[in-house]
Amino acid sequence: MKAIQYLIFALVACAVILCAGCTGTTSPSASPAAGQTASTTDLAPLALTPADVPQNFTLVSAEARDPAAVGTLARDLGWQEGYTARYTGPAGANGLKGEIIQSIAVYPPANIPNMIAMADKQDRADTDLEYTDISMGTANFTGKGFTGKAPAGLYIKPTNVNPLVTGSEHHDVSTALKADVAEIAFSKGSIFEVIRVTGPSATMETVTTLAEKAYAKIP
Repeated sequence: MKAIQYLIFALVACAVILCAGCTGTTSPSASPAAGQTASTTDLAPLALTPADVPQNFTLVSAEARDPAAVGTLARDLGWQEGYTARYTGPAGANGLKGEIIQSIAVYPPANIPNMIAMADKQDRADTDLEYTDISMGTANFTGKGFTGKAPAGLYIKPTNVNPLVTGSEHHDVSTALKADVAEIAFSKGSIFEVIRVTGPSATMETVTTLAEKAYAKIP
């Protein structure tokens, strides 16, 4: 009787093992979680390298854009992903360091003209600078940009203090140093880029050269 019980137990155990093996070999591969999408564009190779920028500029950061930091307007226009590279350079006579910022983003091509127009308008918001347009209608590519000349020396501006609030008719002033700027926005396909230079290297020649190098990296 015991022999029969052991035989039955062994047969059941073998059946369980065989079923487990069959289940493991026929199960489908794991699928991505719902709502998860994979990046289709590697933006890092499009970033300017230290060999592309003027001498004495140092790479400070180069990283993918955090989607949580992207504004609602950019999302509404179809922002998909982004990448930013930042360099710092020598200071000018006023002591302000130079800077190069390259912003790369992926948008639906139909929305990029609006992005270029918005960037050009918003980045001219400092009314204390004297702006000059940059035309990029060359054989290489078409972009929109400007240079902004800062006031010489220390900039002094009234703060328009309300005497009804302070109890005094004394008008305070704020002082600040401002740097020159040069910027170009351009695109190719679904890639939208902005190159912005501030400080003593913020010239039309510098930003144009950087923009052309960046454009050449776009497939």
